Amino acid sequence: MSNSKKTVLEIAARHGLFLNHDSLEFNESGLDFQVVFAVDQQEKEWVLRLPRREDVMPRTKEEKKALDLVAEHITVFEAPYWSIYSDELIAYKKLTGVPAGTIDHAIQNYVWVLDINNVPDCFYKTLGKALVALHNVPIEKAKNVGLTVQTPEEARHSMKERMNAVRNKIGVGDSLWARWQSWISNDEMWPKKTGLIHGDVHAGHILIDQAGNVTGLIDWTEAKVSDVSNDFVVLYKTFGEEGLELLINAYKEAGGYVWPKMEEHIIELEAAYPVAIAEFAFISGSDEYLNMAKQALELT
Repeated sequence: MSNSKKTVLEIAARHGLFLNHDSLEFNESGLDFQVVFAVDQQEKEWVLRLPRREDVMPRTKEEKKALDLVAEHITVFEAPYWSIYSDELIAYKKLTGVPAGTIDHAIQNYVWVLDINNVPDCFYKTLGKALVALHNVPIEKAKNVGLTVQTPEEARHSMKERMNAVRNKIGVGDSLWARWQSWISNDEMWPKKTGLIHGDVHAGHILIDQAGNVTGLIDWTEAKVSDVSNDFVVLYKTFGEEGLELLINAYKEAGGYVWPKMEEHIIELEAAYPVAIAEFAFISGSDEYLNMAKQALELT
């Protein structure tokens, strides 16, 4: 269900936010939220998220915990600060920067702001610094606010269980299964500590300035304490081994935790992406995703 301009203005006003009538811009692409960009009477820019269904809001509780923690501990990049959080409206002041790329569903790919054929060094350097700041948020604090916290052993065990569940429900091609088992049983591959992760670091969630510096991260629905490698996987998928090496080096320079087989581990973690596709197919009941999962699991 989409709200009209009049309804949005009324909902905002109920929460003490008075918007300029002509400033509203609607973005209907989200499945869970209607997003509206607007300017208030003091000329401040806002992002409004209005839930499309009742089941959406309970799932924002984890995200709110993560954002409050990030606001308290991190200064090197921006994240949304929800100054309005109610059952009918989430609103925050618009962050500086624009997404590095935006997914265009028509072409099934990104429309890029970043020059991906000539990615500036500052992009990797500032992303490396941002990830170090995030991964170093005290784990005790994450535990205290009630976020999911996994030890290295738990993160590894969880991946093993997820793989087994997919094999039992759908199946996995022999060579892919052998690859997964070799990875999961190799102690040298796996990190010896975990950290607070964003969990979905892709171009649409990375904000950059005109020079290509990373200024912020948005959409924190996957945040938890787990294997920090999760925050490198999509970048590896997008920019390949060369990009991954540049990011790991920047991360190391900024003081991040790096282990000898980190790069290989991230590459193997990416090879396990069919697990997530299969899990989404189970939850959504979508035949399209089930077929995608079967293909990714090397069953067709």
